[in-house]
Amino acid sequence: MSHNSSHAQSWETEHEHPTDDMRLLLLFSHDRNREILSKKLTPYYDVSTSTDTLDDGSFDLCILDEGSLKTHRRTLVAHKHAEEPVFLPYLLVARTDVDQLDTSVLELVDEIITVPILLEELGPRLKSLLRNRRLAQELSERDELEQMAAIISHDLRNPLNVARGNLELGRETQSDEYLQTTEDALERMNSLIEDLLSFAKQEYSNLNVDLVSLGSIASRSWDLVETGDAELAVELPRDVFLMADSSRLQKLFANLYRNAYEHNDDHLTVAVGLLEDGFYVADDGVGIPEEDRLTVFERGYSTNDDGTGFGLPIVKRVADAHSWSVVITESESGGAKFDVTGVELLDQSGTPLGE
Repeated sequence: MSHNSSHAQSWETEHEHPTDDMRLLLLFSHDRNREILSKKLTPYYDVSTSTDTLDDGSFDLCILDEGSLKTHRRTLVAHKHAEEPVFLPYLLVARTDVDQLDTSVLELVDEIITVPILLEELGPRLKSLLRNRRLAQELSERDELEQMAAIISHDLRNPLNVARGNLELGRETQSDEYLQTTEDALERMNSLIEDLLSFAKQEYSNLNVDLVSLGSIASRSWDLVETGDAELAVELPRDVFLMADSSRLQKLFANLYRNAYEHNDDHLTVAVGLLEDGFYVADDGVGIPEEDRLTVFERGYSTNDDGTGFGLPIVKRVADAHSWSVVITESESGGAKFDVTGVELLDQSGTPLGE
């Protein structure tokens, strides 16, 4: 790492105005390099060198070397997915030329700087990456607010009008028959508000991961939602486990169950089973047309008048936060089937199945 006086002066000029509201995470397998860079950056940024910061995702830019990238790759990928569409920059400190790096490395990192690190080169890169992140955050927040406002004004207006109209009719006629319709409209509004709050909290990136039983979570989640006369068939061995945030995984199952119930009649069977690298939730209902299978993951999109349009986006967000993938296919009976893949299935001791 270079430390001559002209470089130092350039660095100080570049960082005349501190940006300590932005946190940098330094992940280096080489302790001495981490200490030197941390000492240089600390006066200007909120710098962390703790893996706890990596685990909870409370950073705005990560500077790392190839050893740390290899060690923490899965978690880094998970945070990238969880932050989308907001830009979360990774800057790699490499000891080799760019053309010698593996393509998988190039796909994950946003900038590469080779050693020895020249401070007058690092400074502008950090400022540029953080500026782009801040801009992405501002655009995302504005877009999020605009979409939320549009969804709220559209989806709440109809049940609100229904409730008002039926209350008025109830007063005029002194009849209780209009109260049930009013109650249904208010329940619809309550469901929408709960889903909006759940989605707006964006709580799914900070996971509390532990070894959990897939079958137990799948069964327990069924009791969290209204399913009428529908039946659940959990076709899972009892000894299948996975590393997951149990409360988030419960939300994933609950929203898939509710989606199946809301889009079909009561005479429905929902099945949960294993895939080679994950699990599925399938039903024997009417299915989802192929042309709608990507659209349904968008916020506020629903083909059901009683749906809030946030159930499946929540499912996708939970999957992304765990570095899983979720796709819609067709079940054997022609219904909808949600395949959750990229999941490492384990036994009760935490050993991958089959080993």
